[in-house]
Amino acid sequence: MKTTTHESIKKDREEFLSKHKNKDHVFLCGKNSSVILSAPHGVRQWRNNKPKYAEPGTVNTLLHLQKLCECHAIVKTKNNRDDANYDEVSSYKSDLINYIKQNNIKYVLDIHSLAPERKCDINLGVNGGKNVETNTEIYRELVKSLAGAGFNVYLDVPFSAGERTIAGSMKNKFNNLWTIQIEINSKIAWHKQGFEKYKKLLDVLSTFIVGLR
Repeated sequence: MKTTTHESIKKDREEFLSKHKNKDHVFLCGKNSSVILSAPHGVRQWRNNKPKYAEPGTVNTLLHLQKLCECHAIVKTKNNRDDANYDEVSSYKSDLINYIKQNNIKYVLDIHSLAPERKCDINLGVNGGKNVETNTEIYRELVKSLAGAGFNVYLDVPFSAGERTIAGSMKNKFNNLWTIQIEINSKIAWHKQGFEKYKKLLDVLSTFIVGLR
């Protein structure tokens, strides 16, 4: 894989979204993987009749991890005056459900960005533990790995990945599924001054994903 720089991840995001700008969302196929990554807020959203900012760092994070780990992925690539993570019914969620069924997916990692003024580096949303109840040990391992690498991790705060979210709704649909919402502070995922910390985060997450079976 080419050397990852702050400039290259931004370029990868721009090229990917430009290529798929006429599609609501895009799937990337993995190789013998039971994991799917999701980035529903990589483009601007529309919630309660109001526009919301995109979370740009989510797309570059997903693209990097998908290539490195050879897992599956789904990315929102067009704003259709909707919010794929919040709306109860969306083509994004419907197609994800079908993809999970067809590809024997066991793990869903839904990637989001936190506003830079948030106090935590990472917020893991697990809906009070419900979303990870099929394997709490790997959840504890993820928390331990992130904290051990120096990240300030909040659990279910400020976002808990409740019933309407990708993580919560997929867990409700598939009882045996393990899901988690990973919120990354944009100071790390998108701003240049946090890039060294971002590379460390990618190492932690890729090691975790590769270890999932």
